[in-house]
Amino acid sequence: MPYKSKIIIVDDHSTTLDGIKKIVEKIDFVEITGTASSGKEALEIIENEQPDILITDIEMSDTDGIELSEIVKKKYPNTKIIVVTLHSERWIISKLLKQDIESIILKSKTDGIEISEAIKKVNAGQRYYSDEIKDLFFQLKSSAENTPRLTLRESEIIVLICQELTIKEIADKLCIAARTVETHRQNLFAKLQVKSQSGIVREAIKFGFYTFE
Repeated sequence: MPYKSKIIIVDDHSTTLDGIKKIVEKIDFVEITGTASSGKEALEIIENEQPDILITDIEMSDTDGIELSEIVKKKYPNTKIIVVTLHSERWIISKLLKQDIESIILKSKTDGIEISEAIKKVNAGQRYYSDEIKDLFFQLKSSAENTPRLTLRESEIIVLICQELTIKEIADKLCIAARTVETHRQNLFAKLQVKSQSGIVREAIKFGFYTFE
């Protein structure tokens, strides 16, 4: 009997989980060896089953899909990951790509053809991304190539500016003079080519210096 790749599916929405399960069950070269509705439950199953492929959602009540993927990548490097998500925000996709996730599919695209294609590609050691994810990947790559270079202190200050701290509050938090903070702020204006605090925040999010989590 030919070997079938073991798959675990994780999603805290039972309707979505059942839908993906029905699609996967029609693929003859894989078998579902477990399903879970939370990251914690998934990790227990993964430890026992050592699956070839993990299909997971991003949003879950306990361990989210990003954290789950990070843990799996470190503890079970042979397990390939397919992320199915509603979210296409730059910072989320950027985090997943940095984790070297093999496949990212938008939930709006979770028809039988795309899920099957993703499993087929990943099972063969290849990668598969929804077209929107591919477009975003190239945008992120282009953005990274043009990302301003900040010093460590500037990186610290830009985060605190995004958190709406005042010059004095930043100075107190970093134990430096308010005048020093203002100098760094002026440098940020120049490097980011903006003229206001809101401009700093906008560019900080754009280039990934700050993310809302």
